[in-house]
Amino acid sequence: MSRAIAAIFCAAVLGAVGAALAHAVVGRRAALALPELHGQVSWPPGARPAPPGIPRGRPAVIALVARGCADCLSELQFTLSQMPPRLRPVVVRRRALPGHSALLLVDRRGDVRTGYTFPFAPAFVEGDLRALAK
Repeated sequence: MSRAIAAIFCAAVLGAVGAALAHAVVGRRAALALPELHGQVSWPPGARPAPPGIPRGRPAVIALVARGCADCLSELQFTLSQMPPRLRPVVVRRRALPGHSALLLVDRRGDVRTGYTFPFAPAFVEGDLRALAK
């Protein structure tokens, strides 16, 4: 019986040492990080240029609003009103397909970086706009 306990103890010690070594080696290369932007879809800088007519030099919001979606516009207005005026983006409204309203956030260089569907979490949109303003 004591040999069985000793074998189990040795296996536990070896397993703990192996796990610690694996974590030390892999942990350096694979650090977990939060996403930079929080929309349902995001693109790296330069991957998706904004359509013509979107101003450059400051963040912009392309509001793709379906006809009759009054709640969509009020949700966007509320979110933008929570931001300091100097950080508020340019808003460009475009017509969307029926029933498919969305927001596209554009960085200062004119690249679409992330997109949200309605309803969205105002704090995430505000945070992303603040990040794109840097």
